[in-house]
Amino acid sequence: MRIRTRLALQFLVLASLIVGAAFIVVYARAAEFRQEQFHDRMRSRGENTASLLLDVAEVDDHLLRKIEQKSPVRLVKEGLSIYDANNALIFHLGEDHGLLEITPALLDSIRKQGDVERITNDRELLAFSVNKPNERSVAVVSGQDLYGRGKLQDQARVMLVTFLIGLVLIFLIGRAFARRALSPLQRLVMDLRTISASDLSRRSALGKGTDEIAQVAVSFNDLLERLEAAFAAQKNFIANASHEMRTPLTAISGQLEVLLLKERSGEDYRNALNSVLEDMHSLNRLSNRLLLMAQAETDATGISFAPVRMDELLWAARSEVIRTDAQNRVDVFIAEVEEAADITIQGNEILLRSLLVNLIENACKYSNDHHAIVTLKGNRTQLSIEVADHGSGIDTADHERIFQQFYRAPSAAGTKGHGIGLSLVKRITELHGGRVHVESELGAGARFIVSFYRAR
Repeated sequence: MRIRTRLALQFLVLASLIVGAAFIVVYARAAEFRQEQFHDRMRSRGENTASLLLDVAEVDDHLLRKIEQKSPVRLVKEGLSIYDANNALIFHLGEDHGLLEITPALLDSIRKQGDVERITNDRELLAFSVNKPNERSVAVVSGQDLYGRGKLQDQARVMLVTFLIGLVLIFLIGRAFARRALSPLQRLVMDLRTISASDLSRRSALGKGTDEIAQVAVSFNDLLERLEAAFAAQKNFIANASHEMRTPLTAISGQLEVLLLKERSGEDYRNALNSVLEDMHSLNRLSNRLLLMAQAETDATGISFAPVRMDELLWAARSEVIRTDAQNRVDVFIAEVEEAADITIQGNEILLRSLLVNLIENACKYSNDHHAIVTLKGNRTQLSIEVADHGSGIDTADHERIFQQFYRAPSAAGTKGHGIGLSLVKRITELHGGRVHVESELGAGARFIVSFYRAR
């Protein structure tokens, strides 16, 4: 069932309940009013007849019967009885009541407790005490209210027909309004059908409104922007990664092909194998970093976090950098730390170690003296790591671009690298709720600062 039809039916049910309840209340009040009016007529007939019989001495039972038989206010199928204080029937006119057995006990009860009413489908009866001085008479009046009941039935028919016609009109009008209200959603659906994975640049045109459908369009446009950025990053990553991996593989295959062209000395074989081994190590480091980058690009909820002592992790990273190249020198300083909790954060040990290794390795690689200076600071609200070098520095215009994947600043030309380390550092820092920035100028070295914040 389509939404507009479902909305129209829901609106129809709601409106029918409201209108139906209103009609029932109106009909019930009309029925109550008819009954009250007819009972007033019966009471008036009984009181007037009792007054003529009891108050006017010239009027006896015979004369009163003639008067009442020609009365224009008589009821249809009227039955009228008057009982005196001794419960004796002193006057009766018309049909038998049939609705109530008149007994002395009942008459005494009426005098003490009040009126008695009886109603069937075609007749109604009212028995009441006539208020006369020194009199305790009881009048019993019955009859049919043909006019009142007919008017009430006609009103019920009119209300029923009006209700049924109203339901049809409500459904049609509700369906039209639902179609009009959902027309922006229909346009949104048409827009979404034109968007495919090969063209994520299209956007819905409903993104400037303030209603719920416009908010859905805005949210979907935001999702498309994130998907487009993710697809572009994926394409760029695959292209650059394949290019970066092709370089060491081409070098390895080229060296082996040259080596096999002719017989060579043991020294030549040894040198060639060392070169190939170096390229293999480079390829291994590249693949490891690509895997770490893929892991870091995943949602943070899929990465396990635990308390990590950054000082211990820093010494382990220092050892790894020195083991990779014996020329590297790393000085570590721990300052402004009062207790172990100040240098402990919730994080992933593997990712944080990769962050430190990349920063320290870069500092050693881009310094003429292969020297990196690392400073660890921590307090209750913040932990920061500063990695400084004495290299050629980084141009101010490249401070943001160096954190992009596979980007290498012009000042890094001539130095082996893949442009992955700093982008990996930034992503790992963001996954841990921190931030990283660089302070550097050309010819003045560089200082990378990574800050992690604790909730107060």
